[in-house]
Amino acid sequence: MSWKFKNRNWSGSVVTISTVIFAIVSLISVYISLTTWQTQREAARPYFSFIESPSLKVSNEAYEFEFKFKNVGVHPATSLYSRTLVFEQNLSQRPILIDDYTVVNDIPRDTSTSLLLNLQDKDFYDKANINPHFIIIYLTYADPIVDKPYTQTIYLKWAGVIAGQPQPLLHVEMTEKENIVRYIENRGLLNNLN
Repeated sequence: MSWKFKNRNWSGSVVTISTVIFAIVSLISVYISLTTWQTQREAARPYFSFIESPSLKVSNEAYEFEFKFKNVGVHPATSLYSRTLVFEQNLSQRPILIDDYTVVNDIPRDTSTSLLLNLQDKDFYDKANINPHFIIIYLTYADPIVDKPYTQTIYLKWAGVIAGQPQPLLHVEMTEKENIVRYIENRGLLNNLN
């Protein structure tokens, strides 16, 4: 009789261990599925990229910058809002331009939108030689499919004007970015958005 009891106890233990192993494997499968789903969802989010290099047009009284963005994500972007900051590279003065812009329409996949900036001659002391300036474009938008907001910051540097010749726009270096972020935070330039 004790032999039958030991066999039943042993077989019950095997069943219990098998059930525990199956439960652990099931939990791991659920975790992997959720992680994959979240990764796929993030990969489909809206995301803005330049279509082409930003352009600069010089008129008699202004420097006109045009930035063409394209939604390269799968999902559309809604409620696109941008705040553009332009300030001297030396980071010692107030911004010469703070420009807020809102796009009313949705921006579907592979659709572009433009951002125009006008810097007036009156913003500069010397028109023949303009010091380098940073141009920071802070974007906020939403993904209506997953109902999630996103932000994106683009850091550019305009090399200014040397001997009357406008210089190109360049990407900011990582060491410059740290100083820019500190400058923006210390002055509260991204507070009270929208």
